[in-house]
Amino acid sequence: MIRISFQLLFLLLLPVMTSAQSVTISPTSETADNGSSVLSLSDGAKVSIDSRTITFLDSGSSGQFSALGFSPDRSVVSLLNNVQGKARVTLLTASGDTLNRYSSISLSSSDPSLGIYPTNGGHLLLRNNIMNFTFHDESGNIGTNISNGSNSEQGETISQLVMNPTQETILLYTSKIKREGQVGSKIRLVDADRKLQYLYQSDDRYIKDLDLSGDGTMVSFVTAASGTSDRVVVMDKYGNQINSISAENQLQGATLSADNSHLTLFSENRIRVYNVLTGENMGSTSLQEPVFMAEYVPEDQMLLIVSGNFSTSSSKLSNIEVKAVDLGRRDITSTSYSGRLTFHESLRRGIQRLSSNNYRLTGANKELNIEVSF
Repeated sequence: MIRISFQLLFLLLLPVMTSAQSVTISPTSETADNGSSVLSLSDGAKVSIDSRTITFLDSGSSGQFSALGFSPDRSVVSLLNNVQGKARVTLLTASGDTLNRYSSISLSSSDPSLGIYPTNGGHLLLRNNIMNFTFHDESGNIGTNISNGSNSEQGETISQLVMNPTQETILLYTSKIKREGQVGSKIRLVDADRKLQYLYQSDDRYIKDLDLSGDGTMVSFVTAASGTSDRVVVMDKYGNQINSISAENQLQGATLSADNSHLTLFSENRIRVYNVLTGENMGSTSLQEPVFMAEYVPEDQMLLIVSGNFSTSSSKLSNIEVKAVDLGRRDITSTSYSGRLTFHESLRRGIQRLSSNNYRLTGANKELNIEVSF
């Protein structure tokens, strides 16, 4: 009787033991020791950024900058300074060795829009005067200059540049253009001939967020207008609209899945996942904490949500929690992370799938491995 009772007890306990749910978070070994100002680059190199100074920790060398940029693969660091009214560009390896240094176009004495965007091969785009972009080849020769201006007498925001990691697609967009009492926006593609082609233009809707897919073939963006619902538009890189979804809440952002099949919409406390082609709502969830980012991984039917308090002035995320929602099982689990993360605007944020139920949060001083178990 004792043996039978023990076996019965074991069988009753077994399902509970195997169905344990958990999320495990740990910094990667390469970034675990990084302080709030330290970023990991390619080949194990690290830099520290303090205000307008970058220090290469391997060599101890440092440099000043008015604008700073990293190539998508983090192998090239670019510094931009205004030296006697001329743009001085310095390109360095991740460890701090100088690749090239050259003077470029004329700059105004106080330009808040200076930006610099290097490619993996050492080509470079320089932004100045709110809307102007100048191409440079790997030798520093000045190429095409393009203007993304709107000729609005009432003003416009600084033109933003986004490109996919392999630099096959480059988009320029202006999130707000004031004209005749309305606020519009536009998105333009830099084509192979370095000419601008319109993907989107609106006279009465502005852009709150934009996400270019990793392969550069699709773009999603959140538009808004006073007195209307926020709307997410999905297009291919040629301007063909794939879908448009209206939201019930004021949105903070929208992200495409890695295979471009699904779209994740998130407001401050609400997240929804949609099929890109059909617009079908695949699932949703709510939480009390403010959402920082959310991505859906269709291979695992997993919705990953990172929440916390983000400071735009310091780019720091605190009170971090990671929540995993298995849309197939309709189950949820979460855990908190005790540290803080510092994000840099030049690094692409995202959640990468490493293997089934294993992911990595990138774009911050510390990259986090996330392991989910249901």
